[in-house]
Amino acid sequence: MKSAAHSQQAATKLVGNRGLTDQIYEAIRTKIMMWELVSGDFLVEARLAEEYGVSRTPVRESLGLLARDGLVEAFPRIGYQVTPIGLQDVHEIFDMRILLEGEAAARVAVSATAAELEALGKKHEAWADSILGIGVSKREYLRFHDEFHLGIAELSKSMRLACCIKRLLFEGTRLRMADPLMSKEGLEGEQRDSRALLDALLSHESRLAKEIVRDHIAKSKRRSLARLVENGRGVVVSAMSLEGKPTSSKGGM
Repeated sequence: MKSAAHSQQAATKLVGNRGLTDQIYEAIRTKIMMWELVSGDFLVEARLAEEYGVSRTPVRESLGLLARDGLVEAFPRIGYQVTPIGLQDVHEIFDMRILLEGEAAARVAVSATAAELEALGKKHEAWADSILGIGVSKREYLRFHDEFHLGIAELSKSMRLACCIKRLLFEGTRLRMADPLMSKEGLEGEQRDSRALLDALLSHESRLAKEIVRDHIAKSKRRSLARLVENGRGVVVSAMSLEGKPTSSKGGM
C-alpha cells in the first residue's frame, strides 16, 4: 500500500488538461513498457485509486483500455494481471513487421518524391543529433526509432498499411525496451541502416530497400529472442527457431 504522501504526489502529477482516465492509462502503460510492472503483477482498482488520489471510476476505465491493448487481463473479483510476453509473441510481431514494413519500403521507393525523402532524412538526422546531445534514454531512443519507421510507412500512401505498422510497433514496445542495443552504439547502427535505406529509396531501388528493412527488423528479432532466453523468460530456442520458425511453447516475460 502506498503512503498518503506518495498518493498526493501521484495525484498532483495527474492534474492537467487531459482527463483522469487518459492520464492514469498512460501512467500505468508507461510502467508496463518500462518494466516497472512485469508479467504476473496484479493491479487492484482500490489500491490504484489510492495511489493516484482519484475515485475508482477513472482507474476502472483506464484498466479497461489497457485490457483492450492486451497489456493486462481481467480476473473477476481479483483484479487485473499484467500479461506475459513470450517467444511466440516475438515471432508474430517481428514476422509481421518484416512483411509489412518491407512492403511499405518497396512502395515508397516507387512513389515517394525526392523532396519527401530528403525531408524525412533531415528530420531523422535532427532527432539523432538531439538524442546524442542530451544522452540516450531508452524512451527517447524508442521515439526516435518509431518516428522514422512510421515516416516510411506514411510515405507508402497506404493508410491501412501505416496503421498496421503503427499497431505492431506499439505491441512490440515492451520487447524493444529490453533490447541491449538501445544505446549510443545502437543509435549509430540505426543511423547507418537508415542512411542505407534512404539511399536505396532515393535511387528507386525497391528490392534493395525491402531487403534493408527486412534485415534490420530481423536483427532486432534475433536480439529479442536471445534476450528472452538469456533472462529465462522463454523456452530454450534452437538455431532454427532463431531464424524465424515459431516455437510451440509460450514463455512468460
